[in-house]
Amino acid sequence: MFLVFPSLLFTGVSPVMANATGTFVLFPGAYASAWVYRDRLVHGRRLQGLLVLSSALGAGLGSELLLHTSEQSFSHLVPYLMLAATMIFTFAGKLRSAAASHAAKTTHLLPLLAGQFVIGIYGGYFGAGQGVLMLALFLTTASIDVHEASGIRLVCGAFSNTIATVIFAARGVILWKVGLPMVVAAVAGGLAGAHFLKRLDTEKARRAILIYAWVVTAWLLIRSFF
Repeated sequence: MFLVFPSLLFTGVSPVMANATGTFVLFPGAYASAWVYRDRLVHGRRLQGLLVLSSALGAGLGSELLLHTSEQSFSHLVPYLMLAATMIFTFAGKLRSAAASHAAKTTHLLPLLAGQFVIGIYGGYFGAGQGVLMLALFLTTASIDVHEASGIRLVCGAFSNTIATVIFAARGVILWKVGLPMVVAAVAGGLAGAHFLKRLDTEKARRAILIYAWVVTAWLLIRSFF
């Protein structure tokens, strides 16, 4: 979403439609990434199912909240949503380290599902950075390791995006002529990116995305004031 949403804004797409189209563009790639991580999903299917359900319910609510936000109001919120997402991404490493150092010995089901529901709402409304939040939540409230947590967050993110996409499509806020060609690139990127993350050091890529995200965020903030 860091790359897709701003690029759609730059082409003149309205913020709500850019967000909805970006969600559609990314959900096939999310399934591709989740498929690559399928060998890491060794925890109980019941827990995974509950997390997916929490994500889906939250995403449904978040999507409806977005659709009930006027274009003008959402335009004012966009710079701050990008700022929050960029800060999450900036401090992702520290968040993961802090979560890992406080890793749960047992699974605390109620906080886990409640937290996932709230993250799902954010995912349906905007979504950038939700993967980092899920990873931190899983490590601190569930007795799973970081690799399995990464796999589960991809599955939850995929289902969350699917629910949001269905709602956005039903309401006619997806720009299909732009979104459909971008899906092909998103699927290819999802497959390649997941393999890359499993095998290589991604620090250089992370820094490049960070620079881009901060530049875009600064531009949006300046534009909102002037």
